Amino acid sequence: MRKLLILSIIQLFSFSVDAQLLNDNDTKQIIIKGLDKLYNYEFKEADAFFQKVKAKYAQHPVTPLLNALQIQWQNLPLEKNQKAVEQYMTMLEKCQKLAEPMLSDPNKKAEATFFLLASHGYITLAYNYRKEQLKAANEARKAYSYLKDGFTMMERNPEFYFTSGLYNYYRIQYPETHPIVKPVVIFFENGNKKLGLSQLELAAQRSVFSRIEAAYYFMNVNIKYELNFAKAFTYASLLHEKYPNNPIYLMRYTEVLVMQGKYDEALHKIPELKKHTSSVYQIAAGLFEAIVTEKSKKNDKIATDLYTNVLKNEPDERYTKDYYAMAYLGLGRIADRAGNKKRADDLYKKALEYAENKGVIAEAKKGLEK
Repeated sequence: MRKLLILSIIQLFSFSVDAQLLNDNDTKQIIIKGLDKLYNYEFKEADAFFQKVKAKYAQHPVTPLLNALQIQWQNLPLEKNQKAVEQYMTMLEKCQKLAEPMLSDPNKKAEATFFLLASHGYITLAYNYRKEQLKAANEARKAYSYLKDGFTMMERNPEFYFTSGLYNYYRIQYPETHPIVKPVVIFFENGNKKLGLSQLELAAQRSVFSRIEAAYYFMNVNIKYELNFAKAFTYASLLHEKYPNNPIYLMRYTEVLVMQGKYDEALHKIPELKKHTSSVYQIAAGLFEAIVTEKSKKNDKIATDLYTNVLKNEPDERYTKDYYAMAYLGLGRIADRAGNKKRADDLYKKALEYAENKGVIAEAKKGLEK
């Protein structure tokens, strides 16, 4: 039940607010400005905005959820920092405690649903990437009950297009990628990929607080599963242009450039990625440079060295497993061209051990069938 279907529900920041805050347009604008600063890695500026909200709504679930979001973005990849993980989990549990009493008030049920879905979802993801599957499964089960409530609230609150879209898409996609969960997911309502894609795009266009997360996930599924790089490029460009300091968005934007064969443009972005010392960005930069060297510069010798250097780093479960697979795939192509079929097949098999990207899986299987 690893990641389960809630996979990305989980990475959301969607919330509605009580009557006081809902009608407090000035505070809502402050929150939006703070989120924009946070996504652009302007952490001090974001905190200045959020402190105004926290002072006014100290006992509202929005305060610990904002705290959790700040901890997450300031410590990516979060799972590598135990102290940050503990702080993060504490904030999410506090969010739950403040939101749960609101469920009994009909006027606040939608609001409470958002906060509880977000907090249980984030905790599920944290357990998943720490490989604590039983705890992750329990949190996913709790998140699912709130998710179902959200299905009926989309027209009244477009924030729910995001969670509903994620569910509809991944309810089908996740068991395809991870067949082991098929006996479990039969107990969950069926999904619809086409509908899920539509809902994710609607969330990116119509929602307020979850618009950026929706845009990111819509972009991501188009890169990874739909292989619709033109559609992915639209949203990757939007995110990178709006938040140029965000290395995650820079990484995905560069990936789409490479996947579209826009190698010269990608080469201008790779040095920016290399400035970030985290292994996530070093793996990404190394991989993209290797692909450009192999496919554009046609230099298999240097490409081999670059792919090999990528594999010297430990892949991150959340961000770079597919990049690791792509490195093995590139080495497999090079071995094939050199006439070393046995080595090529070994490399294609290694690529399949890590890959979730449908394009990588298809190419590796095709290589094995030669």
